[in-house]
Amino acid sequence: MKKLIICIALLFVSSLHAQTIKFTIEGVVQNPKNAKFAYLVSDATVAGKPDLFLMRPMEGNHFQLSATSNLDGKLLRNGFIFIDERGDITLAEVKSKLKQKVWFLGGSANLKSIFLEDVKLEIENPYNLASAKIISGGIYLQQTNDATKALKERKFLNFVKQNADSPVALMEVGNLVRYVNIPGFFKDFDFGSFAELYGALSGRLRQTDEAKAIKKKIDEPLKK
Repeated sequence: MKKLIICIALLFVSSLHAQTIKFTIEGVVQNPKNAKFAYLVSDATVAGKPDLFLMRPMEGNHFQLSATSNLDGKLLRNGFIFIDERGDITLAEVKSKLKQKVWFLGGSANLKSIFLEDVKLEIENPYNLASAKIISGGIYLQQTNDATKALKERKFLNFVKQNADSPVALMEVGNLVRYVNIPGFFKDFDFGSFAELYGALSGRLRQTDEAKAIKKKIDEPLKK
């Protein structure tokens, strides 16, 4: 019986780290203008692994980007999409623009951060993807939007509790840990400590390597 429980536990954890995922990212553009091609870029999470780079011609006002990706042992893999009138843009060109700050992920309107998951977006302007709306799917993308709202409203613990088993909740907790040493930074939030915030995550997530790394950062200031 003990061996059976151990095997089930191992399968439970490994399911969080499924090595490959199949996904389809779709978009409906209300006013395509001169845009004719859709691109998807995702940096590999492990050195030596190839980056994911897709280009597909648009069909009228619709595009579809489908692929299979290796998660490289991570819970999620993110990336970004953009639409352009050119069909010959290379990955090297994209990386050059990012390196030179011509494009800035999170700041350039033509780039839309996404996760590699099934999602369909409604886009008004092909060169301004920031306001793209989720039509269907996009569970993790929507949770990221919810997390941003929760941070603004200082109700982040509530967000974590509602999404306790989501890799997005773990990722967002990890993003906040960088501020753990700033006195009073979270005094107006709905949690008293990072330990409380971390404890709101599911037991399944807390078994992952990502969670253990975050826990280590939380515990370090307590040892000083």
